[in-house]
Amino acid sequence: MDLLDAEEHVKDALKDPLQLAGLTVEGFRLLEMLHREGALPIAHITKRRGRRRESTLEVIGRLEKRGWVRRAIIKLPPVSFERAHLPKSKKDVPREGQKILVAGLTASGKRFIGDVLMNYSKVFESVMRGIDGREQTSLSRICRKLRAGDRVKFFREIRMMDEEQEAAELREKAMAELEQLAARRRVPSGELRVES
Repeated sequence: MDLLDAEEHVKDALKDPLQLAGLTVEGFRLLEMLHREGALPIAHITKRRGRRRESTLEVIGRLEKRGWVRRAIIKLPPVSFERAHLPKSKKDVPREGQKILVAGLTASGKRFIGDVLMNYSKVFESVMRGIDGREQTSLSRICRKLRAGDRVKFFREIRMMDEEQEAAELREKAMAELEQLAARRRVPSGELRVES
């Protein structure tokens, strides 16, 4: 619960500067990603942000209307392929690369995100002032581990814990029934056992 409370506190503190800049958290994160890494394929952005393609395109569309982001279709170079593996009908046809949709910052988008990042980092520093540098590094590492966590493994562990708890409850119930039975037959309870 402490983690959820801390998340809520940090989000609330950081939301105001973004709203003043006319940004949502998702819009800011997308602008920051494009600022840090340059133009990226939409599929890559969608996968990295863990969002649906439609949601990503909606956020990009809003940022594009403000003149901060531009979309473009680019053609990748053709993949190298041995001529011998082509059918005869395609041996003399020039190969074309795949077309992909990419998004990148415009010049005004670069200026804007630079200003926002400067202000945002000041607010972030004030929020993080309560913990020292080593704790901030540890917190960052722990957050990355939590984000990268294996959800399937997590659910398996929860299911195993549930099954173990169920088995323990079943053993307790069986022991209680045995004790009741022993009390009726006057058998000392020290001689009773439930084997798993």
